[in-house]
Amino acid sequence: MSGLTRSQLIGKQVYNPDGTLVGTINDVELIIDRNEVALQVQTKYRTTEYVPWTKVNAVGDIVLLKEKVEIQAPQVAPPPEAPKPASQTVTEKLGEIGESLKSLVKSSGVKCPTCGEKATYISQYKKYYCYKCAKYIN
Repeated sequence: MSGLTRSQLIGKQVYNPDGTLVGTINDVELIIDRNEVALQVQTKYRTTEYVPWTKVNAVGDIVLLKEKVEIQAPQVAPPPEAPKPASQTVTEKLGEIGESLKSLVKSSGVKCPTCGEKATYISQYKKYYCYKCAKYIN
C-alpha cells in the first residue's frame, strides 16, 4: 500500500483527461461527515474548486483526473461608465464659488486704523479684515 502526503500533493498541477489545465492543488480536505477526501484546487481563473479524491485517475508529476471538471470563467463586470460631461464650465463654477464667498464676507463702514481703507467683516471668524494691510482688526 503506497500513500501520498499532503506536502507531496500541494503545488501539483491538476489536468482533465483531455489535457486541459484545471489548476494547482492548494490543500487537501477531509470531509468528515461524508468520509471523503477532496483536493482544494486554485483554478487558472483564481477561483477554488473542490475535486473529490474518487475523481483522481493518477498522481505523478501532475494529477490526472478520471472525468472532466468544468471550471467557469468568472463573470467580468461591465466597464464603468464614462464620466458625464460637466453641466457647468469651470468659469461658471468659479463664479458660484465667488458668490458663496461673498455671502460669508460682508462690507461695512469700519475702516482699518492703520491705512484707513474700508475693512471687510469675515463672518467665519467674526472679525474685520483689512486686505490692504493683510491683517485682522481687533
